[in-house]
Amino acid sequence: MFENRRIDSIPVSPMLLKITALSSMGVFMDGYILTIYSIAYIYMSGYLNPSSNAVITAFMGSSLFIGMLLGGFSMGHLADTLGRKRLYEYDLSLTAVFLILTALSFNVYEFIIFEILAGIGIGADYPISSSIQAEFSPRNTRGRFLIFNIFAWTIGSIVFLLLSIPIIHYTGAYQWRFMYGTAAIIPLIVILSRRTLPESPFWLSHMNMKDKALEVSNRVSSSIGIELNEIPKTESGRSSFRDLFSNRYLKYTVFVSLAWFSYDIASYGVWEYTPSVFFTGSSSIVASVFATILEEIPVFAGFLICIYFIERAGRRDLELIGFGGAAISLFIFEMIYGYVRIDIVFTFLAFATMHLFHNLGPTNITYDYPVEIFPTRIRSTAMGFATSISRIGAILGTIAFPLILYTLNLRYVLIFLIIFELIGFTITFLVAPETKNMELN
Repeated sequence: MFENRRIDSIPVSPMLLKITALSSMGVFMDGYILTIYSIAYIYMSGYLNPSSNAVITAFMGSSLFIGMLLGGFSMGHLADTLGRKRLYEYDLSLTAVFLILTALSFNVYEFIIFEILAGIGIGADYPISSSIQAEFSPRNTRGRFLIFNIFAWTIGSIVFLLLSIPIIHYTGAYQWRFMYGTAAIIPLIVILSRRTLPESPFWLSHMNMKDKALEVSNRVSSSIGIELNEIPKTESGRSSFRDLFSNRYLKYTVFVSLAWFSYDIASYGVWEYTPSVFFTGSSSIVASVFATILEEIPVFAGFLICIYFIERAGRRDLELIGFGGAAISLFIFEMIYGYVRIDIVFTFLAFATMHLFHNLGPTNITYDYPVEIFPTRIRSTAMGFATSISRIGAILGTIAFPLILYTLNLRYVLIFLIIFELIGFTITFLVAPETKNMELN
């Protein structure tokens, strides 16, 4: 039957579920690969000798982020000008090729170069996949689908942590090489599967391909017995980086970039070095892996809270609660630091509480905001720019965390984290709009 509505007002379809699964895989790979490094780093010293130079160690830990910065910045804009699908089909091929070469690295310099190049593909996938997800999702449940996209990071992390246990036990002296080798398989499967997906009807409408936009819309809706006769209405104009800094969008560009930067600088250093911190307080690397897996429990709890309230309370309140709650909880742990025994239990509780608040708010919402605030013509450009700025935060976090921890102590790490939680809270309070149930244009 014909319906006088457009694709973002129809119920969930099987095609949307397929798009969601495949759009999540770039973020899945981000979580998978970064968690590899957090475990593999413990084994690398015997082969690549990263600990001999603090600068080299810092570059090894941040090399994937450098690649993501480059990929997000360059490919986001291309997705607005050339189309989502054209890049979406092949961006992760870079990741697959250079992960194989990472596994075969003979020295730290090769490792860093190959990780940067692998990161370009993942960084490119952030703006492309999130735009596709937003543009195919019903507006009354769009937030939930975008949250699932970013939650794929945690799924990727857990999948690797579970897989790492048999790798540690059964692969002998080359554990870290096998770890990176497993990561190269996943993008190849995703690349083949994505070739069957259509171009975004929003992008087609913006490019004045009206018939094609309606055809794609009906391809999605036909699986649930609905035939549409409306296409998405999009804002006219060219895609331009300059628009991000126009009077109309500047405050939102600053908001989405600074909020995500603040979250990443507080989050990624903790994630990347948590197993190493646990390992120093444990006699077994397997025990440190299990402790890291246990830290995923509050992540799941935060995700469930967020997915329940995202279309009820909205985006703004959840992000404020997340940043504010993380700052308060870290402040409490900082205050009692001198009065309790500082061991694996204290470290676990401090970071687990932070993860709970992060995942009911900024972990998910900082990913959500760029694709909902900005129009179709600069949606991927804005998401790519915000992704790049967030990776600068991730780079600084991965450098600052071990530097502060080992030259000072955990108390100063907590203070460092609190500062950026407060920055994220402040910019959200001052600027963040509410985008719940908002029509994309």
